[in-house]
Amino acid sequence: MLKLEGVSAAHGQSQVLWDVNLEIADGEAVTLIGRNGVGKTTLLRTITGLHPVTAGGVRLNGEQVENSPAFERARSGLAYVPQGRGLFSHLSVHENLLMGLPALSGRETARREIPELVYDLFPICRDMASRKAGNLSGGQQQQVAIGRALVTQPRYLLLDEPTEGIQPSIVQEIEAALTRVRRELRVAVLLVEQYLDFAWAFADRYYVMQKGRMVETGLTADTPTGDVQRYLGV
Repeated sequence: MLKLEGVSAAHGQSQVLWDVNLEIADGEAVTLIGRNGVGKTTLLRTITGLHPVTAGGVRLNGEQVENSPAFERARSGLAYVPQGRGLFSHLSVHENLLMGLPALSGRETARREIPELVYDLFPICRDMASRKAGNLSGGQQQQVAIGRALVTQPRYLLLDEPTEGIQPSIVQEIEAALTRVRRELRVAVLLVEQYLDFAWAFADRYYVMQKGRMVETGLTADTPTGDVQRYLGV
């Protein structure tokens, strides 16, 4: 289980997260929604170790990791696809995928190679292997970014706005791929998303964040999207 216990975080003197509690069970999909600027990205970066906590704890697989560096959390099974994808535009698709392999260091049972499932889920990773990532469309880049995260063979996959700027047909492909990842690999997913139709079709539960605090949670199956749409309005 991935669990946050009273996590707070700041940017300089400005506090961004306030006493955040969140948990994700193995194989579960959870979506986090809220307006831009409420702290969602900071929360993901805090979980992964890219941003420090000022209070509270982060528990991963039963271990406290809030003081562990990002690379150790990656080796423990956390994978992160940032908003904007975070690819190396001057490197090829294949070279970008290889960037996920160092996270396997120290895992005795891990095979240090790109899993065939990545190519099965996202054929462009093979078909466009030699093409520079910066020359791909936004939807293609997103598929490569998720593929690179899956190379790390994660237990928990964190996605920040994966449908942003992507055409609907690619969104459907990404949803189908992530559904397979959950079903076949039992990977848990934390999804930060503004596109509620996608989020509700994929996720089991939701959290709503306002001004750095969790203000609502529930089951997506029991909650119409119209009931939470107000949290995304201007």
